[in-house]
Amino acid sequence: MNLKATAITIILTAAACISSAAATDSLSSGTQKGSKGGKLVRFLSEKVSVSGYAQAGYQYDTYDMAHDGAFNKFNLYRAMIIADIRPVRHLDLYFMADVSKFKLHELFVRYRPVDAFYIRLGQYKTPFTIESNMSPSVLEIIKGAQAVQYLAGIDGSDVCFGAGAGRDLGLEVGGAFLKIGKDNRNLIEYRVGVFSGEPSNTAETNNRKDVVASLALRPVSFLKLHSSVYIGEGTAKADSPYGTFKAGDTYRRNRWSTGLELKAGPVYLRSEYMEGLDATVRSRGAYATLTGSPAKFLDIVASVDYLDRNISLHDWQCNYIIGLQWNIYRKCRLQAQYVYQQRSRDSQGVFSGIPSSHMIITQLQVGF
Repeated sequence: MNLKATAITIILTAAACISSAAATDSLSSGTQKGSKGGKLVRFLSEKVSVSGYAQAGYQYDTYDMAHDGAFNKFNLYRAMIIADIRPVRHLDLYFMADVSKFKLHELFVRYRPVDAFYIRLGQYKTPFTIESNMSPSVLEIIKGAQAVQYLAGIDGSDVCFGAGAGRDLGLEVGGAFLKIGKDNRNLIEYRVGVFSGEPSNTAETNNRKDVVASLALRPVSFLKLHSSVYIGEGTAKADSPYGTFKAGDTYRRNRWSTGLELKAGPVYLRSEYMEGLDATVRSRGAYATLTGSPAKFLDIVASVDYLDRNISLHDWQCNYIIGLQWNIYRKCRLQAQYVYQQRSRDSQGVFSGIPSSHMIITQLQVGF
């Protein structure tokens, strides 16, 4: 991350924390309504919303590829601070940073005059896939679906693109419209944006822009159908593991996805299929995550997650996941999951000669 982004993160994080504290202290001391202090208090209490969460856990893997053998570790995954400022009607300013890494995640301004249309400028999540646009604070699978992590450029598993957390700098329009049903839901939701085509907090390295779009339909209250497309070109941060291009080369980077969400009582299902094209290398992936809630405080989670990084080389891995989630209080939860990582025996790529393995992973989340 560059120095400028780090400085912005520190300044805005401090401002958000100080503003929240000032609002609380001033309200409790009964500042006079007509004073400057009273106006500041009212602004902070009425126009500024501050929240956050932190996640830490433990992981044991019988075969960790980075260490060529069994490995276990404690992780501080993230510690997020979020400030949402709405100074006037229809306008909001949004800030999100990971204070554990002093890393800016999101910073944007959005104008939404009506539900059917908004325009947004800044850094935020691109509209590719359902899961990529979900907060880690609500994801059922601790590490996320590997297909989404790879194809959306989230965790750096795509070494040519890097770790971008699914975010980019750009301009986007979107909205939701056509009210239907007894629940008065919007039938159509759309997002279309033009982005730099780089990981978050990264300067643009080519003179091209990427176009990302998504369309969602809610034909019935319990079902959401979703599709998205990503058309662009990237500048390789590392040599392709398949020898198709070198670091610094500009290459075609296209993706598309289709999926659904279904919620019926205590049962929730989310599933997506996606494909990618990096120069001449075709990849594909899919996942299905099922959650059942036998009690308000307890969730049972099961997921199957598949990613083939190079279809022609059978370079795939499939994860089978089962776990429990204890919902302690609001945004506070404890997760424990078992993962069987099955890897292709016929792989001629990244997974060539890599054995299948077992993983135990836990995560504690505290939020406000």
